[in-house]
Amino acid sequence: MKKTFIILFVIAILCPVSTFAQQKVKFGHINYGEVIKVMPGIDSVQKLVEDFQADLQATGEEMAKEFQKKQEEYQQLGQKGASAAVIKIKEDELTKMYQRIQDFTQSAEQDMQAKQMELLKPFQDNLLAAVKEVAKEHNFTYIFDTSTLTYYAQGEDITPQVKQKLGIK
Repeated sequence: MKKTFIILFVIAILCPVSTFAQQKVKFGHINYGEVIKVMPGIDSVQKLVEDFQADLQATGEEMAKEFQKKQEEYQQLGQKGASAAVIKIKEDELTKMYQRIQDFTQSAEQDMQAKQMELLKPFQDNLLAAVKEVAKEHNFTYIFDTSTLTYYAQGEDITPQVKQKLGIK
């Protein structure tokens, strides 16, 4: 009786495991970058990003011109025989200005990334929602972005279904 109970217990445990193992895993893939490039409204976002970048670049160029002008003035001081105290003040000024330019460059890169993320987030959210809908409707287990894959011979390309969900032709 005890042996029968143990055998039935083992069978009861193994049956769901074998059923789970027999379920078909369905793979899909999408070219995320391709879809996001053709989403309606993305071109206006790209223009805003380019304008923001142009503003930052113009500010950076202005700072670089000012630095170059101050550096030329410093070099002329040396040729004119200025006092050591004046030269030291100008050196310190140049060092501080150079540091400000480096800080601005670093900050501008961070601001640029933040602006891109802020402007692209609604598009990324819409795309992700469409991918999830298609995955649920077609019973996909995994959806991969082909831009990060080296090889993907098997699996179904869900790009057309996602584009349709997003209203892209």
